[in-house]
Amino acid sequence: MNREARVPATVLAAAMMLAAPAAARAQTSLQIPLQFNFLNPGAKSMAMGGAFVALADDATATFANPGGLTQIGQTEVSFEGRLTRTTTPFLQKGRLSGAVTNNGTDTIQGPIFADSHDTHFGPDYLSLVYVPRGTRVVVAGYRHELARIDQEFVSDGVFQQDPAESASRRDFPQTGSRSLSVTGYGGSVAYKLRAEDRNHPDRLRASIGGGLVVYRFNLDSVFVRYLNTDFFGPIDFTSEVGRGTQIGKDTSVAPVVGVLMVKTPLRIGVTYRHGASFDYVTTTTTGPLPGSQFRLPHTLASGASYQLTPDVLLAGEVTYVNYARLTQNFVSDQATPSGRQDDFEVPSAAETHIGVQYYARTLPLLPRFRAGWWFDPDHSVAYTPPGTSTTVTDRLFDERLTTALGQGKDQNHFTTGLGLTLFNQHCEVNAGFDVAATATRFSLSVIVR
Repeated sequence: MNREARVPATVLAAAMMLAAPAAARAQTSLQIPLQFNFLNPGAKSMAMGGAFVALADDATATFANPGGLTQIGQTEVSFEGRLTRTTTPFLQKGRLSGAVTNNGTDTIQGPIFADSHDTHFGPDYLSLVYVPRGTRVVVAGYRHELARIDQEFVSDGVFQQDPAESASRRDFPQTGSRSLSVTGYGGSVAYKLRAEDRNHPDRLRASIGGGLVVYRFNLDSVFVRYLNTDFFGPIDFTSEVGRGTQIGKDTSVAPVVGVLMVKTPLRIGVTYRHGASFDYVTTTTTGPLPGSQFRLPHTLASGASYQLTPDVLLAGEVTYVNYARLTQNFVSDQATPSGRQDDFEVPSAAETHIGVQYYARTLPLLPRFRAGWWFDPDHSVAYTPPGTSTTVTDRLFDERLTTALGQGKDQNHFTTGLGLTLFNQHCEVNAGFDVAATATRFSLSVIVR
């Protein structure tokens, strides 16, 4: 293209970008996909692939299955520290449709994704389990960091061209930061419906437990759209064209209940955790949106463990997480400028957890070697085009969001860990490691009896 032809084409393309309606500027906060994981606390649970609802034999049972608290024979204090690193891909730049012009930043055919890295280390779980003498009751209190996300990204704005038009369009560049935390402060009570009978050790035993959790919620997110220095140029951070925020601090209470049944060598556990809801304020360039809420998923877990030999323990669990609750308000509010709220969803997921433990009881410190695997179905934000996009703007919007939110994948997690007993069984130290394609976690926990 000669200079005379290039100049008017560039001016036309810039005008088309500036004239794009709100739909072209929507989804600032959704173009970096969300994927939460609400995992059980504890290094032992992590090392066994999260298959813990039917074990529930340490202080983390207050969260995983409060019915299991009756297995704890003496008062104990537990502390866990956890290191987590997650990687989330986001659409950074490139050309999604049309031919590359090789002008300015328009030099890459196809989408280019970058990674947002979220790394943090700190206390994850703290609990006290009190076992009164001479009763069938056990009580516990705990603090648990249920969720924590810190993300940042910068997108240059992708190039697109619809067949119905002779010139290209460009999405507005954007920056974003998202900080979210949910911390639970809970109390649980467990009761033995039928205690162990030494004369009939194979007799069925059962316990139930329940509690309330006070959740503290904090959300602070800012997403900003900018112009470019020119249509093919870099971001002009002095020319802001749109801003959206999500700000909230709230407290909510939700229940948790659990059951554990034991008939040696088999144990079966079931837990239900009700998801709390929190209010926050979403604000766009046109003002605040009414009725914004962040809804934690409901969780239902069931599993079994089997003492294969005195030294080998097997465990399995299926956990259903109602992630779809996140769609209403939290996701749909962010889609309001586009008018496409019903086309976004967060799919619910049924996780599968499997773990094994080998107890080397003849070795010093009584080591327990653990390993596991769990399957985490994709539950990032997904976009499904309505199939009725008749305008150029809508078609380009569909292309952009389908590309940006199409990176979520099912993941296989592989886990391992070790447990040691110290100080004449008054102290237990557990370590757990969990690795997947986009997430790595390490946990270290200490239990003092």
